[in-house]
Amino acid sequence: MADKTDEPNTPTGESPVYDSLRDTNEPVVATVDETETEAAYTPPVEQEEIVVEEADSVQYPDEEPVRDTAAYEPVVQETPAPDNSRYVPPAATATAAAAATSAQQQPNVVYVNQPQAPVEKGNRRFGVLISVAATVVFLVVLAIVMVIIYSSRSGALYIDFLGQTAFYVPALFFLVGSVALALILNRAGWWAHVIGSLFVALFVYFGTIATVLIVNGVVLLTPDQAAEQFRQGTIAPFTIAAALVAREIAIWAGAIVANRGRKLKVRNAEALETFQREQAQTRGY
Repeated sequence: MADKTDEPNTPTGESPVYDSLRDTNEPVVATVDETETEAAYTPPVEQEEIVVEEADSVQYPDEEPVRDTAAYEPVVQETPAPDNSRYVPPAATATAAAAATSAQQQPNVVYVNQPQAPVEKGNRRFGVLISVAATVVFLVVLAIVMVIIYSSRSGALYIDFLGQTAFYVPALFFLVGSVALALILNRAGWWAHVIGSLFVALFVYFGTIATVLIVNGVVLLTPDQAAEQFRQGTIAPFTIAAALVAREIAIWAGAIVANRGRKLKVRNAEALETFQREQAQTRGY
């Protein structure tokens, strides 16, 4: 319902409807012309329903017609695989050919080991073995000599010295002296062993005296007492017998060693002569 206080600015007498409403004091009801309304309203146009009929098959103009694949099936020819074991690359063939040509052009060099002259056989090992055996003989002979000496002095059989360490001292020096002589002389003759036996005897003699003096404490004695002990050692039957036996055993042991040394000299000379003769025949001299 409209309020009268809000009067429009429409002038009086211009609209009969407005004037009549103003006089009667009734509410103003706006009316709309239905004819104009209907003419102005345009109902929406209904869209036609589009019906798409399903076709069994649709052919497109761009597609090619279906052909019979059996008639146009390509024939595949199988190519055997190359045999890798027999295939040789061209580069390898060229390299092998070049190497064969180079080998034919260059002379063949054959390395032959130069024959070595026969090594001379030595007599040192045999000499050492004979020295060991001679040491055993030296002990036996020395024991017999000392039994005779001591028994003659006491008038009874005396063998107690066999249990004393001092008795075996000369045998130790004899072994060292005879082995050194065999290593030095090697294939020397018997005369060299005869001279060498003197050195073995002296080595046994003075070695035994020195050992007995050291065992008896010569370093604790006065010079006069030490000199007296040394003098007694030089004239002792035991040291003298040891030196004499050592010389004799060394001479006979040296004779055995020298005999084999002489044979070795002949064998070495024959081996060298044979080698030289074979070399001369090989070289065509």
